Amino acid sequence: MRRAMYHIALLLQMCLALSCSHSKKFTKNYYQANETTLQSILERFNELYDKRPFSLELKDKDLTRIGMEIHTDSIKYIYNFRTDEPYLLDTLYKYGFDVKAMSELINSMQKAHCTWITNLDYYENRKRKFLVFISVRDKNLTGFLRPEKYFTLAFFDEPQPFDERDRLLDKEDLERMRRINDGIFRRINDKVFYALSGKFR
Repeated sequence: MRRAMYHIALLLQMCLALSCSHSKKFTKNYYQANETTLQSILERFNELYDKRPFSLELKDKDLTRIGMEIHTDSIKYIYNFRTDEPYLLDTLYKYGFDVKAMSELINSMQKAHCTWITNLDYYENRKRKFLVFISVRDKNLTGFLRPEKYFTLAFFDEPQPFDERDRLLDKEDLERMRRINDGIFRRINDKVFYALSGKFR
């Protein structure tokens, strides 16, 4: 019995080590392969968001069902569409969105397997700031003994501090990690950090 338990524990440790190695490799490969598309997504989202705050979700694995959260001064409206439904265009026109720019954003998100994009606020020296939060679903992140994971990215407007293990730190307290949605984020570059999460938002 003890021998069997030992082998099970050893197998789990090996799987965990392989999973960590796989995750690091995926991070490097994915970001290098999709950096141009991600920057395009970031720019289009910021341009559209400045005119009308919103969040965008691609809900299914085929990335053809869309969820939108549209923010007005007092109310958040939630809509669900398929990409080929006329109601999508009607809603975009209703709220004054640039339809061409939104279509390009959706196409770029599909290309990069992005499932969610939004703005998150945080505070620095009592000043409110924003970061762009993107989630990615990729088949390479799932497999045997690996539940579905999301590759989440945080894009900052300015360089952020990090420790010797590349973990994102709080600018106001460099002894403390800055968590985003309870996740520990690690450095890709000085303005972009990532985490692997079981949830997309």
